[in-house]
Formats: sequence, C-alpha cells, structure tokens
Amino acid sequence: MAMKCTVCAHPEGHAINEALIIEGKSLRNIEKQYGVGYSAVQRHKVHIPQLLLKAQESLEAFDAASILAKIRDLEGETLEQLQGAKTDSDRKHVLAAIREQRANLELVSRISQLISDATTINIVRDPTFVQFNTLVVNALEPYPEARRAVLGALRSLGDA
Repeated sequence: MAMKCTVCAHPEGHAINEALIIEGKSLRNIEKQYGVGYSAVQRHKVHIPQLLLKAQESLEAFDAASILAKIRDLEGETLEQLQGAKTDSDRKHVLAAIREQRANLELVSRISQLISDATTINIVRDPTFVQFNTLVVNALEPYPEARRAVLGALRSLGDA
C-alpha cells in the first residue's frame, strides 16, 4: 500500500505549498519552519501541479453550480407564484408572474450563450503548462534571483 504524502497530510500543508510556490523558500527553510523532512518536501513538489489544477476546478465548479442553483430556485419560486395567482384568478398577478418567468428564461438563454461562446482555451491552466512551470521553477532553485523573476512573470500570466 502506498504511503500518504506527509506534506499533504500536514496540518499546515497549505502554508507549505505557499512557501514553495509563492514565497520560493528553500527546502531547508521549509524543513526547519514546519518540522517536515527535507526529502518529504522534495517528493511533495511533484504533487503541486495536480493540487493547483484540482483547486482551480473546484473553484470553477462551485461558482457555476452556485449560480445555476440560484437560477433554479428563482425559477421554482416564480412558477409557484404563477400557480398561486392562477388559483386566485388574479389576471394582474398571473401576467406579472409570466413576465418574471419570461425574464428567467431570457437569463438562462443568455447564460447558455455565454457558455457556448466561451470556448477559449486557457493555457495557464493546462496540466502540461503547469508541469512545465513547476520544472522551470524547480530548476532555478540554485538561482534565487532568477527564480523570483520567473515566478513574478508566471504570476502575471495568471492575472492576464
């Protein structure tokens, strides 16, 4: 049975990842600061591209799911109001509920159009690109100034 990565299981695993990726701290500094083995941190660096991709996918899924759930709830409430207005034979409220339902359908249509138009490929999130970035940053470990410069340039790609 494969052993679990001690850095992934560490209570401050997120901080260790930040120290590696964002702060560019050396493995020795991380070893001392967090009480993890040098070789454990070295082995853990292989996981970082997958962790970054998972985090991004989770964030996107939550945002999209949250928005769609709110639209679904809004539509359900509108249809409920429409049924209530029909039962009361109140034409004014029936027409208002129909207008609201039409607006809901227009909203869903606009969102569907945005989704179909958004076929742009973001290379920054591509697993190969992430892996390449990790390899470059790791290779520059003996050259801290160059490493910081490359990390800064890579961060600016993510902001673009």
